[in-house]
Amino acid sequence: MKVNFLKFKHCRDDDYKTTADNIYNLINEFSDREDLEKFYTYFKSKYNLPKFVIKQTLKQYLAKSYLLKSAKFKKKLELKNIPISILKYSALIYGFFFFKRNKKNNNFKIIIDYIASSIELKRFIKLINLFGDKNVLCISRDVEIKENEFSNFKIYNLKKFRDINISYLIKSAFFELFYGIWLVLYISLKMRVNLLPISLHIIYNYLSFKSLFDSYKAKLLIQEKHYNTEPIKNYLFKKSGGILTSSLQKNIIQAHPIFFYIDIDKLFTLGESEYDRVFEYGGRVGSIEPVGSLFMEYYWFNKKNEIKKEYDIVIIGSNTSNAYERLDSYSNFMEDYYSLYRWIVKFSEENLNLSIALNHHASAGRDVIEEKILNNSKIKILNKNLNTYEVAFSSKIAINFGSTMGYELNAHSLPTFFVDPGMRDSFLPKYGDNCLDKMRLRTYEEFKNTLKNALENQESYTYSQINRNKLCINSADVSNKIYKHLIA
Repeated sequence: MKVNFLKFKHCRDDDYKTTADNIYNLINEFSDREDLEKFYTYFKSKYNLPKFVIKQTLKQYLAKSYLLKSAKFKKKLELKNIPISILKYSALIYGFFFFKRNKKNNNFKIIIDYIASSIELKRFIKLINLFGDKNVLCISRDVEIKENEFSNFKIYNLKKFRDINISYLIKSAFFELFYGIWLVLYISLKMRVNLLPISLHIIYNYLSFKSLFDSYKAKLLIQEKHYNTEPIKNYLFKKSGGILTSSLQKNIIQAHPIFFYIDIDKLFTLGESEYDRVFEYGGRVGSIEPVGSLFMEYYWFNKKNEIKKEYDIVIIGSNTSNAYERLDSYSNFMEDYYSLYRWIVKFSEENLNLSIALNHHASAGRDVIEEKILNNSKIKILNKNLNTYEVAFSSKIAINFGSTMGYELNAHSLPTFFVDPGMRDSFLPKYGDNCLDKMRLRTYEEFKNTLKNALENQESYTYSQINRNKLCINSADVSNKIYKHLIA
């Protein structure tokens, strides 16, 4: 007899790799259960979506539904929430108030999808200019992007259950009312997992992307966030005449469920390595192309900055306070993470002659634990809206816990260290297997001695070109590299 899927609870004393493997294996075992065959068959027969597409979508959904800090799946998958889930199918009725009829095809060379903000769109301006703004369709998701500098851009706001082709909507409503909901309800009760939210997610993706790609045609598609790839979108884009879907590697590929089951044709990575977890955890990626960091190109190389040393050490903060549920995956996480701040305060008190500053990302929320540690310390806290790359390069060395900038800066010859007590930072590769090992600081003594040595001799902590390329390719011309790969 199968163990109740929702009863799974990882051991918070386990190594992060063990936890990731156990969650991954659990989801794979669940998706292979014979009871799900009718689920896959239903979407094949009624929506013409192949089993491998539905299966990958199911796995993605389940992976993103696991809460690491709470060590459990989200409540919406529990059977007691079935009535609410059925009620949410009324979104199909809602769609009838905002449907669209068939529109004349609009043809573009490339679609830039999943744009979440105006600043995200700005990072693509150089690539857009290479294609020509009239040849690019930019798609936001329930976000209105209105700025004067985008006046020449074609921006389409993809809203939930809006602008769906009326014929697809009628068919789907008919299928679900008379059969689909009841079939999924039956399977849910049998498997002791509420599959209705997943079913509705599949239906929404099908209706939205089928309608979108009927009206807006392109051969190429790209998006910024590799962890937001969508198997149904990928499949329907190709069915509509598209040739290639692609994504940037936005950040470190962590051993974490949100990075499981990536589904894309081409992944533009930061460097020539450190992407093995994509394939280890169920990724369906056709090819890898190392190009560097689009963020670094936009925020550093496009600004034509001059390097002026203002600080001895800069701390690159993480947006941890907004993400404890996702990041706090093991029992010692809070101790490990805040060691960065405890150690640097102690180090600053022992080295009063040093100038030390902290710069958080602009999206970082308030962190009361960090504030308490830094209170009355010698650490200068900078405005988080400053350009973090400018701040980093104005220092002699940098320290962090798990920021992608640790890869980018080391690859561009700024020694950047990772505080990693216990060698269990899930952002980093397994200790002993990587060139990053010398930049990982396990104890305060190691932290203190290494920082002193690095301040006196930075060259001894910079990487060879081979190892720099492993972490992140030179990022001065990322957009051109992407463009050449896409049009090849």
